[in-house]
Amino acid sequence: MEGSSYQRFPKVKIRELRDDYAKFELRDTDASMANALRRVMIAEVPTIAIDLVEIEVNSSVLNDEFIAHRLGLIPLTSERAMSMRFSRDCDACDGDGQCEFCSVEFHLRAKCHSDQTLDVTSKDLYSSDHTVVPVDFSDSAAATGEALDTKYVLFLLSSPSDLFILAISSDCCIRGIIIVKLRRGQELRLRAIARKGIGKDHAKWSPAATVTFMYEPSIHINEDLMETLTLEEKRTWVESCPTRVFELDPVTHQGCVEEVTWTVFVLNYCVRTLTLV
Repeated sequence: MEGSSYQRFPKVKIRELRDDYAKFELRDTDASMANALRRVMIAEVPTIAIDLVEIEVNSSVLNDEFIAHRLGLIPLTSERAMSMRFSRDCDACDGDGQCEFCSVEFHLRAKCHSDQTLDVTSKDLYSSDHTVVPVDFSDSAAATGEALDTKYVLFLLSSPSDLFILAISSDCCIRGIIIVKLRRGQELRLRAIARKGIGKDHAKWSPAATVTFMYEPSIHINEDLMETLTLEEKRTWVESCPTRVFELDPVTHQGCVEEVTWTVFVLNYCVRTLTLV
């Protein structure tokens, strides 16, 4: 159509950024751009994952294929992924995928010598490259819970009338991801090759567990209902919101939106509180 333009200038604002989590706003564009970003994050960003496993000895209860599948899903640090070559494009090994330019070698040797069950975890994997190792979740867990020597790490989210407690075992953070459990006399020895790949080829190369997006909520305050509230009830309503979405105008004493929240639960809670008062 003459005179029309589909050129867009999207803007991104980072709302929260951690080692294992990111939240950002995408403005001045449409849902197709957001969905394109979501699909790229899941399927197009290259990472490193175990792709080939050679089992030397396996007397555990799990068969070789099951162990190989579990090894492939162990997340590896992938800073080196940008400089590595895809094994199919590597001219140093003619696409064999077992050279220093396109692969990293891992070894695992474990045997149970006691009556106590031996947990073989991702921390038992020894890498030929110190920059490509199983992800250590103990650092992120330590940033959330102060005491990792306790059995549980607690995450608290409180509201004026509710308290939510999510308890997860911190053992997995300290000991790594369990691959298999061995009993007395059982042994596992293997060699594994990690390669560069993308989530489109296999889910084990996907860098993100989940990627979701939602539209920014459009919040409208019912002024007629607000007029029926006393000043004290208005303050109670404003303070009821855990993320401080609303504020009270100091001059007119009317409720207004201070900052839009992205949590549906918070919005529903504030609406429920307004109905109750």
